[in-house]
Amino acid sequence: METYKDLQKALNAGTYVRLTLSDGEHEGFIIAVSPALVLLQAIHEWQDVGALVAPVDLVEAVEISDYHDDQINILDFNSVKRTKRYGWVRLGGWQDLFKSLQYKDKFVMLSANDDSADVGKVDTVESELVVLKAVDPGGNWYEDEIEWPFDDITLVQFDDSYSRTLQRYVEK
Repeated sequence: METYKDLQKALNAGTYVRLTLSDGEHEGFIIAVSPALVLLQAIHEWQDVGALVAPVDLVEAVEISDYHDDQINILDFNSVKRTKRYGWVRLGGWQDLFKSLQYKDKFVMLSANDDSADVGKVDTVESELVVLKAVDPGGNWYEDEIEWPFDDITLVQFDDSYSRTLQRYVEK
């Protein structure tokens, strides 16, 4: 519950944050948070690199510091602003998230703790899992769809360079 309060505080402050997750650190602006999920506008090397969604219970730390105020100044200099373009993302739970991503026809990258990951379109959202029409790293559709149980998902990314490029490639 303390982590959720820290995330809510960072959201309300509109400041730059560093989230520590089990898979590493991610920096950016918290765009939305629910008791279950947090949505981060991801920033890397002073560039907007898309969005990521993680379960709140996997957030190990939320860091806000004076250093991050300086980061905001550099982002302003580089014309990178906190965005509202993710207002359509629903964070009521995994089902809501994946239905909103499916509605917007977004390619997503799903990751798990065991370093497995898949990229593709949300095909079906069920009560306990999401089904992806996935793409291999060469930009070819897999013949079979891939099921991802919600309990296995540690990170969802979209609007990132990798998944956007694969989406444009397979839809050519």
